[in-house]
Amino acid sequence: MELNGIIAFSAGLLSFFAPCVLPLVPSYLVFISGASIDHRDEFQAVKFRSIMFTHSIAFVLGFSFVFITFGISSSFIGHFLSTYQTYISRIGGTLLIIMGLFSLNLINIPLLNHEKIIHLKKKPLGIFGSFVVGITFSLGWTPCIGPALSSILIIASTEENILQGVYLLSIYSLGLAIPFIVSALLFHRLLGFLKRYGYVVKYTMKIMGVLLIIIGVLMITSYFNRVSEWMGQLF
Repeated sequence: MELNGIIAFSAGLLSFFAPCVLPLVPSYLVFISGASIDHRDEFQAVKFRSIMFTHSIAFVLGFSFVFITFGISSSFIGHFLSTYQTYISRIGGTLLIIMGLFSLNLINIPLLNHEKIIHLKKKPLGIFGSFVVGITFSLGWTPCIGPALSSILIIASTEENILQGVYLLSIYSLGLAIPFIVSALLFHRLLGFLKRYGYVVKYTMKIMGVLLIIIGVLMITSYFNRVSEWMGQLF
């Protein structure tokens, strides 16, 4: 996997462990599966885990659909403005550094501080309902995971091939999806895990901040492609 893919997958993983995502994963899983948190003895049942897994797949497909659509749009704009790729890279790199500083709590960006939560009082029925909830998740929490998502969209906008945007956002979605599906399969242990290791969310944004600044500097100095080519030869 080349540098862009590694960054996209890492950004997806970090998005899952963000302070506004990880603590709410149990609630989302309960909501889409129709389970009751009061009946914890059912969580280990094979039937329950099968239902949770099926609905989590539909949920993942829902937010992946939105993120990949974002990727297509970003790549299309980049392709349309391919003449100005150098300027796009420098502007994008500058934005990434700013968002990196925000993630490190060194500057304040009110737009990213605002968590736009879209509430559904009742989930639409069936697997399709979980797909819809996945779409709602992606739209409602975009401000929260904005720094991570934006980094991949900016990289996608610097690619001349539109399919590269589909690829990068698919890898990003995969990084976010894998721990979500694992959480669904191990839901009976998830609550205990969060109580014991929930503190990791404090470090997620700091790691993301450092990553964004590094990528931003590489893009501004035009070293990003060189590093990507070097890693491609290495692996």
